[in-house]
Amino acid sequence: MVDIGWVVLTMGDRDAELAVACRSLRTQFRGRDELVVIQNGGEPVSTKAADAAYLHLRENIGIPAARDLGARHLSTDLVGFLDDDAELQENVAARVRREFEQDPELAVVAMRVVDENGATARRHVPRIGNRRATVTGPVGTFLGGACVVRRSAYEQAGGYFGELFYGHEELELSWRLVDDGWRIKYLAEATVLHPRSTISRHEEGWRNTGRNRVLIARRTLPWIVAGPHTFFWLVVGSRRSPDSTCRSNFLAGWRDGWRIPVERRPIKWRTVWRLSRTGRPPIV
Repeated sequence: MVDIGWVVLTMGDRDAELAVACRSLRTQFRGRDELVVIQNGGEPVSTKAADAAYLHLRENIGIPAARDLGARHLSTDLVGFLDDDAELQENVAARVRREFEQDPELAVVAMRVVDENGATARRHVPRIGNRRATVTGPVGTFLGGACVVRRSAYEQAGGYFGELFYGHEELELSWRLVDDGWRIKYLAEATVLHPRSTISRHEEGWRNTGRNRVLIARRTLPWIVAGPHTFFWLVVGSRRSPDSTCRSNFLAGWRDGWRIPVERRPIKWRTVWRLSRTGRPPIV
């Protein structure tokens, strides 16, 4: 039986939700499973869940860097990531273990996120558009707050790109995992309950969305693909922005993405083809 080590990030302001999230994980522990809670800034919490290691960071280092810290704190073969306001549903861990045991080339199991109404938001479906949220199969990316990753694949790919802070870190990691020959699978029957949310709940959400689209393309895509990718999302992001403030922040971030130095690590052309076959070509 493969062991799962879980990482839960918190800012210390959701005590009740954090307790539910941790309990949903602990009730599905098997073997030598582990749980680490990373408090990413804020004052240390006074109430801590049983059977969990706690790491308190004085400053918020961003979601990808904090998740990476949590992953490297664990010793398990599999690393799961769950948001602190999410709840793992019954028998999900067992389903996920079976997927990894049956497929040695599987890098990530992406779980289906459902809200309080049982629906899955468009941005939580790892396929183009919001169709086939209930269909299991290969995909080209995953959702960072509801997934399990094979440690060896994660480390081979170099882990999360921490400089992104928030936004599109899973997409960039997915491109590198597929480039290394690994597979990603969306397991629709493995559900995680998470209240409906928007990008705007994060103070710098729309600015980071625009900036990071450019950064990940410049860092990870061949130039002939990176150009169409960034300009496609310039149009889409501008249209999807819910108001003028979010749109201005998105456009400012998009411009920032071209100014920030970034080391190039482009994926292979065969990876572009593999991603396209999963229904998520890196141009979109």
